[in-house]
Amino acid sequence: MKSHVAEQVLPANPRFHLRRHDGLFLPISFFLVTERMRADIEQERELIIETLPPAQRAKQEMLFKRYDPRKSVRVFEDILRLFGIPRRS
Repeated sequence: MKSHVAEQVLPANPRFHLRRHDGLFLPISFFLVTERMRADIEQERELIIETLPPAQRAKQEMLFKRYDPRKSVRVFEDILRLFGIPRRS
């Protein structure tokens, strides 16, 4: 019987990334991102990186660098501040 304990499985339906034809994932560029959404994006990225073969990891990390969800969080917080909505702690 085959053991699946050591297998790493890519997310079947990633919420924040699109699968490309070459097996890598392209980040979806969201303009407004909450802190919780940023954490979910980063968690999904970690899972993707961990499950890719070592030869593809460097390429995937370069694709992830094209979109930084932390910047989108700052934009979202700036817009909230503009309308006088305080940031939640």
